[in-house]
Amino acid sequence: MLKLPKNIVNHPNVIEIENLFKRNLRLLHANGRLQVPVWPFDTKSQKALSLVYGFKHLTQGLESIGAELDKELKGLKSLQKQPGQSQNQRLSRLIILSNDGSDRFYHQAETLLVKHSDRLMACIVDATADQLGEAFTKKSNPTKALLIDDRKALEAFLAALAEVYD
Repeated sequence: MLKLPKNIVNHPNVIEIENLFKRNLRLLHANGRLQVPVWPFDTKSQKALSLVYGFKHLTQGLESIGAELDKELKGLKSLQKQPGQSQNQRLSRLIILSNDGSDRFYHQAETLLVKHSDRLMACIVDATADQLGEAFTKKSNPTKALLIDDRKALEAFLAALAEVYD
């Protein structure tokens, strides 16, 4: 597991946050190599999810997520070329997946996770794309994949989840 964001490491519920990534694991697809946690989709967790919507740091859809992560990776590689710069492998991005994707969809998600494994993790919420879209956008836009694409938004999301499952 990647190191948690620095501001989460000192959170009073850090053990609970770590456990969110360690329990209820399942393979992303039938021939998959990566296991990701499956998180409940109850009223309390929906509240934590809607909190992230207010941060405006979300990317929707695997294709858009891949493009965003690739753009960020290009910038990170440029930084690494500068003297004295090193990349710390720490969780700063999270993909939230619905539970009704196809094997091909989850295979594509796994490809992204492997490529960006130095800063990216994923979870599956126990919700359909319709339910996930409703929770995030307050509209009826089906959402199979959402990326929290900002470290501070991710920290707020994880802290809210820790409070929810405390």
